Amino acid sequence: MALLNTHYLPDGDDVLADERAADWVADWLGGPVPPFPRRTERAESNALRRLREIREGLRQMAAVNNGQKPDEQSIARAAGALASRRFVLDLGDHHRRPGIAVPPTAILMDRAVASLAECYLTARVGKNWARLKACAAPDCRYAYLDTSRNRSRRWCEMAYCGNRAKNRAWRDRQLPAAQA
Repeated sequence: MALLNTHYLPDGDDVLADERAADWVADWLGGPVPPFPRRTERAESNALRRLREIREGLRQMAAVNNGQKPDEQSIARAAGALASRRFVLDLGDHHRRPGIAVPPTAILMDRAVASLAECYLTARVGKNWARLKACAAPDCRYAYLDTSRNRSRRWCEMAYCGNRAKNRAWRDRQLPAAQA
């Protein structure tokens, strides 16, 4: 979920769009990543672009979990970005859980794509995916885990997005009464 929120829509800040990306991804993957043969800058920027496309596609799918209409093109780009990668299913053993692996020489961003794909599959199989939602506020879309008992939470924060939506709805209901 943290990766879905690396693009903060209200102010347009995107951690994966500048020099912060490599450090953020390395931290997200669990700390320092051992150095591997340096790939071309173009290969790394392509891998980072794929990671952003997958992030946006998953955010759109989380929006669907909150009853919103998705951007089908974002979902298609995410599917294409995933399809363009080579993954290996690691069956695990009694010490390791199964997962999605990449070749040991894979660049950081490709490792992040594999990790994101594994997180998505785990959530879908574990039936937790429906609880991952994107805020109903169209200018926010912050991803959150709906922990409400009846899975009815609509906003990332009631004090901010929820309050704005409820105030807007109240003003809209008052407008016809004021015109009468």
